[in-house]
Amino acid sequence: MNRRIFLSGVSSGLVAASGCLGSGTSTPDVTDREVTVVDRGCGEKENTASLEYDRSIDQLHLEGVVSGTTNCGGLDISYTNNEPSDRVIVEVIVADSAECPSCTRYYDYEATVSFRETPSVVVVFHSDPKLLGDGWTVLLDESKTEKSTETM
Repeated sequence: MNRRIFLSGVSSGLVAASGCLGSGTSTPDVTDREVTVVDRGCGEKENTASLEYDRSIDQLHLEGVVSGTTNCGGLDISYTNNEPSDRVIVEVIVADSAECPSCTRYYDYEATVSFRETPSVVVVFHSDPKLLGDGWTVLLDESKTEKSTETM
């Protein structure tokens, strides 16, 4: 699946739903993002992501594994949000490199994404640029944080 087509479709869906679900407040712009590769190698592991949100500093902390790619290099974080709503899509992307052994690779990583204010929903995907594995969602509201893993 082409990542840009997928993200534009998801963004369009968020635009359509924002009139019904939007809070009417300003958007939760991303103010900073950082990703660190903890381990990498050849072989396959399960694509995973653990999402923890700290409301006191408006920051999402991720720990996970990107697996199933033949690209190598570092990891980067891309994001998009729907302007009239407070929903954010975060993508952990595998950067490509010219010098790469021919194998299926995995990356264990830790990442943080800081926001100007807390979004209502954050969805995380892995890609290389094709979509790898599942998507993970953290739903945030005034009283609690719920986490669910869904295949997107």
